[in-house]
Amino acid sequence: MVRFRWLIGILAFLVGCAKFPEQPPTPFPRDRMIVTLTYAAAVRPDFFYYIAIDSDGDMRTGPLPALTRPWGNGWGVPFDATLGSRIDLFVEVFRQSAQVFRIQVFQPPFTTQPLGPPLDLSFTQPNQIRVTLDLRQLFPPPDPLPERVELNFISVSELKTNPYDNTPRTGFDALGPTGNDFISIPLTSTQTFRNGQGWVLETSGDAQIDALDLTDWEVRIVRGE
Repeated sequence: MVRFRWLIGILAFLVGCAKFPEQPPTPFPRDRMIVTLTYAAAVRPDFFYYIAIDSDGDMRTGPLPALTRPWGNGWGVPFDATLGSRIDLFVEVFRQSAQVFRIQVFQPPFTTQPLGPPLDLSFTQPNQIRVTLDLRQLFPPPDPLPERVELNFISVSELKTNPYDNTPRTGFDALGPTGNDFISIPLTSTQTFRNGQGWVLETSGDAQIDALDLTDWEVRIVRGE
């Protein structure tokens, strides 16, 4: 009798397992962009690190940092036809968390729409940030993905928003020797793009603060995987 009850208990356990199987982890979306940024020193949680995106399809315009007045949003220039600067999407990394935003109004006060956190944020090394973005978070269906986007990686020690303050900014870095370079990345297929691969080579020593000094970058586009 005891053995019979033991068998019933085992069968009940197995049936329970069959009825409620462990759910597999949710896979990443099929289309994503993985950005890895490396700095000359450990990333500081009180500094601001931005992935700035321009999706207008014009390779002549792209994201530029805000280095002189008006400061605008304090770190970048959402739109300036004379400079050729345009930013319509960005990721802000601050205090070891990240948020994605869409710029809705391109004139002061540059209103933004929060889109939520990226798929993943990790600090793979003390001086390295890796952000995984769902491309469909940036470009929701039914609209197609753009063929390419322009990117810049802008880091600042503080947000300067006073339009009357023309003190030269010292705590910043972005792509290129002066920060005024940006890269154009196609989104049409799975590819990996690296620092110096057809663009100005990003090297150390062009920022006054090592924790802001971008020394290397990689952008991986994943489509349909």
